[in-house]
Amino acid sequence: MHVLVPEDPVFMTRFLAMEDPLLHSLYYFYLRDLPPGHAETIRTAYEGWADIQYRMPPCLHWQEMAVRRAPRPRDREGYTLLGRGGAPLTCLHAVEMNAESIAVLKACHALLVEAESDGVGPLARALGEIAEHGRNTVDDFRRVVDVLQLQAPPRLLGSLRRAAPAGRATAISLDGTQQAEYEAFCDRIVRTLSAGDRFTYAMHRALYF
Repeated sequence: MHVLVPEDPVFMTRFLAMEDPLLHSLYYFYLRDLPPGHAETIRTAYEGWADIQYRMPPCLHWQEMAVRRAPRPRDREGYTLLGRGGAPLTCLHAVEMNAESIAVLKACHALLVEAESDGVGPLARALGEIAEHGRNTVDDFRRVVDVLQLQAPPRLLGSLRRAAPAGRATAISLDGTQQAEYEAFCDRIVRTLSAGDRFTYAMHRALYF
């Protein structure tokens, strides 16, 4: 299956946070304390996250993209996405993913929500300790999984599959219909990742519109 992944620092920050602090901490510091079924769910989710991260294009491995001040290294360049009139757009990357990797993340999120709701047990205690560092990592986890499950418009996806680095095209120009699909899809990304915080939502939306 192909997923449209945005070259978006908000998405990438939250995607990376699924691993550190959440999955990394659960795997390396708490796994032995968890019931076997919970431990297996965490283990397979970590493997699923790593599989998805491995499939990301090189420009999305550039973890400093959120604070990038210099051009990307040449070997990490992707493509240029242009809208009507040649206006540059935030790139979407058509990434071929294993549906099972997304499914195990979804199952892991369900387990984390259940543990938080119960409020007792080793997993709930672990999540409480991890949450002391700041963000609601379980909610961010959900938001990223929801973005990975967004169904891409077929016509837009077909065009973007031609883009570098997976394809040969170094520039893609969208026609009016494709741009309408692009804008609707990106609006769903922004709402999924940033709804609930008016300031964050407005700043995030400005990346696309």
